[in-house]
Amino acid sequence: TVDSTCLDDNVEYPVFWLRYKVRAVTLRRKNTKLIATNCAFTTYCRPLELNKEIVGLFKKYRKGIGFKINKTLDSILIDTTNNTFDSRIMEVRDRGRLIAAGIFDVGKTSIENIINFYDHAYAKHSLGKFLIISIYQYCLENGFVYYYPGYYIPGQQVLNYKLFLDKEATEVYIPEQSTWISYCEFEKQVLPQ
Repeated sequence: TVDSTCLDDNVEYPVFWLRYKVRAVTLRRKNTKLIATNCAFTTYCRPLELNKEIVGLFKKYRKGIGFKINKTLDSILIDTTNNTFDSRIMEVRDRGRLIAAGIFDVGKTSIENIINFYDHAYAKHSLGKFLIISIYQYCLENGFVYYYPGYYIPGQQVLNYKLFLDKEATEVYIPEQSTWISYCEFEKQVLPQ
């Protein structure tokens, strides 16, 4: 984990870790609309095993983004590829072709998202958000208590998709207090006015 990161502007930003209380999430119209928009795609989860197709999609994704990210998928998945964790991949396919992937680790009561990536040719399908919803649905179906989508940087649009699922069911970790607070409280207490 990290406490801060640099974006393309080379400014160091503090990061805040997010988690969803799975049973508290309410899928709103924006969520169900996105599910309906992508219903023609095949979505399924399986144990993670990297292959050329997955690595190729990541390389294609990396070329089309406007922010810094590790050069290789292996460098992001250091702990994942050595069987330290029960790692899974959520795949989204269009007529058999891999168009999006979300890699996450499974614990006893929680899931932690490692990375989501997709084919930019499908940008209008909001596949990053769709992966968040798909992994959330996996959590719900399998009885997980928490879903950790990763970190968030206030004011940085590139990470706002992590709040798409349900802000009211989102909690933010405050390291100075070693506690989780609701996103609503986070907006009041931590975010600049």
